Amino acid sequence: MLVEKIRSIANFIILKRAIIRALFWRLFVYKMGKDVRLMHGVRILDPKKVVIGDHTYINHNSDIYGQGGVTIGRYVLIGQNCNIMSVNHAFSDYKKPIALQGIEIGPIAIEDDVWIGANVTVLPNVTIHKGAIVGANAVVTKDIEAFSIVGGVPAKFIKYRFPEAKRKIALRV
Repeated sequence: MLVEKIRSIANFIILKRAIIRALFWRLFVYKMGKDVRLMHGVRILDPKKVVIGDHTYINHNSDIYGQGGVTIGRYVLIGQNCNIMSVNHAFSDYKKPIALQGIEIGPIAIEDDVWIGANVTVLPNVTIHKGAIVGANAVVTKDIEAFSIVGGVPAKFIKYRFPEAKRKIALRV
């Protein structure tokens, strides 16, 4: 009983601190919705190009590289240790060392009701469509279809969350 009470108080404090962290970042990002929670260790690089929607939860030690623009929808869950990277090293010129080739940037869009598991990396020029689930440890290199579940390196389609008829209805909501 006492252990449960202590856990409950600890969770309350942790979530309150996540709300305070979100209030701090609200000063720097382009736009942030209501009831956003940013857990300990969340870092946002180039926040002026980052939009975070209502009721979004970003877990511990996740990084958002906003240089190319990052839009995160409503009711999005991002697991711990994720990298949302709208910037990457250029490497196409075989005559130059990679370190001297500069960077390539591209936007990332994470639509509403998306769950991104722990340790996921999302690379530039990717849209993760509404209702998708990205399994833990995946590397997302291309667009993810609405209401699909993907996983792996690189992330590949596993299955849909719902039958097609329900997906069509859910897309209209």
